Amino acid sequence: MTFDEALLDDAAQLERRDEQRLLYALATAGAQVRRAVDTVGDFGVESLRTGELPRAMLVATDSAPSSGSRLITRLSCTRTPSLTWHGVELPRWAGAADALLIGSVDGRHPRLAALAAEGAQRGLAMAVVAPAGSQVAVAAGRSPLHELPRDLHPRAARWSVLTPLLQALDALSVNPIPSGLLIEVADALDRQAEACRPDGNAFVNPAKALAIEFANAIPLIVGAGALAGVAARAISDALQQFAGVTSVSVSLPDGVTRAGSLLRGAGPAPVDDFFRDRVDEPPPIRPRLLVVGDDGSADDTLLGDRSDAQIQLDEVAARRAARALHDLAGNLGLSSSSVDVPAGDPLARFAAAAAFGEFTAAYLALGLGLDPGSRGPAERDH
Repeated sequence: MTFDEALLDDAAQLERRDEQRLLYALATAGAQVRRAVDTVGDFGVESLRTGELPRAMLVATDSAPSSGSRLITRLSCTRTPSLTWHGVELPRWAGAADALLIGSVDGRHPRLAALAAEGAQRGLAMAVVAPAGSQVAVAAGRSPLHELPRDLHPRAARWSVLTPLLQALDALSVNPIPSGLLIEVADALDRQAEACRPDGNAFVNPAKALAIEFANAIPLIVGAGALAGVAARAISDALQQFAGVTSVSVSLPDGVTRAGSLLRGAGPAPVDDFFRDRVDEPPPIRPRLLVVGDDGSADDTLLGDRSDAQIQLDEVAARRAARALHDLAGNLGLSSSSVDVPAGDPLARFAAAAAFGEFTAAYLALGLGLDPGSRGPAERDH
């Protein structure tokens, strides 16, 4: 499959190719956050504010905002046991002392509806995000319900689902997420949408420039730190789902050995033979390293109140691993770079990095002749 680089500088052609309007939908992420902030009074989530931590918390979402469930569990695990739940029934131990968060873009997922009904029956502290009147919403009973619009793009609805779940975390006293922080997230998403807008050419649009590089490479996305690891996975997922390309994500510092092995497997840069047939022998596909979260300071107070051991074993070690991978890539003649996100709260930085990856994946798909918003061959309605 050939990549049409010139297409990325033709905004009108991009719009015609993007039949499902995914680029437009991705640009509404900031507005999705603001809508949830403005309607939090209708959510009724304050009923969960008892001042007592849940004994454990389960998070269940449908496939589109799955990176959101990973973010929720990562933010929660230091205060209360938290896990993404994929089962069709709640675990036997789950009861009134526990919490259940459910998010569904279209509200038709039968597994999520069954979990909501069971959670209401067992008396779990529960918050549900789904369209009004949907199967999942009805099953929630009298639990707090954030009503989603029915016209959401299923591949660009992360923040419509995630923001109310973050509000539920705050109400459950699991993690403080004030409305001011959510507005900071919305601002970061708006800035990223502006930087990656379709009418910006590849010289000034970083998502288009990276898409061009990824077109002839195997993307290796690594996250240096806790939320950066979640963002790296979200970027890799978008590359696979939107563009159908092979992509690998790794979290640092623990994943440095695997990432290094993938880079070393490419070997040194091949020596270009002037006499080789450039038509019949295309250059080999080699890894392209993208690092999330290796900028800034490891002891940044915005990362929260942490012990010296946590800083040394997590953030510092992750940044050292990232530097080692950049050096290894350079020694092997491989390209590498870091996601450029503005300073701010880690949640806002996560939002900016994940959004950048989604725009990159969309441009990569369009350059390959694919509509990034269309359903894949294995996708169907629930």
